[in-house]
Amino acid sequence: MLSRLYTLWATLRTSLWFIPTLMGVGAIGLAILALKLDANVPEEQARRFWLHSGGPEDARNLLSTVFSSMVTMASLVISITMVVLTLAASQLGPRLVRNFMGDLRTQLVFGIFLMTIIYCLLVLRTLNSGLANAAVPHIAVTLGTALALINLFALLFFIHVLARSIISDTAIRRVDRDLRHAISGLLPKEGNKLTERRSADDVLPADFDDCMTSLWMSGEGYVQAIEYERLVRIASRHKVVIRLNFRAGHFVIRNSYRADIYPGRLLEPDLATKLEGAILIGNERTPVQDIEFAMRHLVEIALRALSSGINDPFTAIAVIDRLGASLGDLMQRELQPEVFCDEAGVVRVVGRAPSFRGFADVAFHQIRQAGATHPAVIRHMLNIIARLAVNVRLSSQRTALLDHAAIIAESGRRGAPEATDIADIERNYRAARQALTLPEC
Repeated sequence: MLSRLYTLWATLRTSLWFIPTLMGVGAIGLAILALKLDANVPEEQARRFWLHSGGPEDARNLLSTVFSSMVTMASLVISITMVVLTLAASQLGPRLVRNFMGDLRTQLVFGIFLMTIIYCLLVLRTLNSGLANAAVPHIAVTLGTALALINLFALLFFIHVLARSIISDTAIRRVDRDLRHAISGLLPKEGNKLTERRSADDVLPADFDDCMTSLWMSGEGYVQAIEYERLVRIASRHKVVIRLNFRAGHFVIRNSYRADIYPGRLLEPDLATKLEGAILIGNERTPVQDIEFAMRHLVEIALRALSSGINDPFTAIAVIDRLGASLGDLMQRELQPEVFCDEAGVVRVVGRAPSFRGFADVAFHQIRQAGATHPAVIRHMLNIIARLAVNVRLSSQRTALLDHAAIIAESGRRGAPEATDIADIERNYRAARQALTLPEC
């Protein structure tokens, strides 16, 4: 249930409509409250509290001006946003639009504009031509003026945020922040002494493949979250073992991925319905249980930077720094388990989870392929691997880093244009191997 709620919240958090809609609804309540207060404030006190003290025509003209100005400003903000997002998507990747939409500051600015427009519209309805001077809602009109001033400062702030959002270092830092948040949320356990994760092959019954029955998934889309605790309860209740052949982040084609039920003779019609109910499938990936998704955002920035049209290795190097820091963080945490037991200690669910090698593959492979002809990028990747040596806790981590160092060095040798570049790459490769405490080749 928590995974489903987190996924829903991640979807709402990255939408431009949720918070502005809440603020628009709040504008209705604010207008009602202001008009109620106006009924209790005598007109002679208006000047004392610096409230609007004009007649109904003045109030109507003022709010009409504010209303039309806010509509114009909102149109301007939307136009500027579209232009900047188009530029950012072409330079840094279209997936960064999701990060921009999820920025609370952006949502609040859109919300304050919508709130002011709705507020002025509602208060204007009460300012009819036959309204007496004593009935003018001075508090409501003054509040509308205050909202207009707030909007002016919000516009200035929004332009500042928007201008900084297309700077590559700012975009990289924001994506890295989301990645770190995903890591700490999904893998909270840290420690100096980690143990290798139990393999699914070691815990399944010997006759699992002979006695199991496959249950093909009927849905289609990206696996956004899997409620493992719920699956454990379902499997324990039906006295079966469930093996999932997919994980969060995989794209499920109807009747392609499957869940295996052991023993197959205990498979009941309602079990299939319950099992699919514990697997959330949607139209796009989310970082709730999918750290690789957040890592690919950073990788995409580097790939764009290394493309022939942009050719900006410095941005790629900045991305490699952030990816290296994230890998160092992952190396000190217990990874997601693949084996889940019930309260009696009986294995009930066996899933698939990414390994450290998988994370390293996501971080290095595509950047290595795109940056093979950039010796500076190759050397920096080898330097990052050498620095990660101090974070090694498991032999599998060391092996994965050594393998990547060898592949990166080989790609650099083939792509380097000069002999001096090859010599520099060899020197960085030897330093990486030495840092990982293995003898040189």
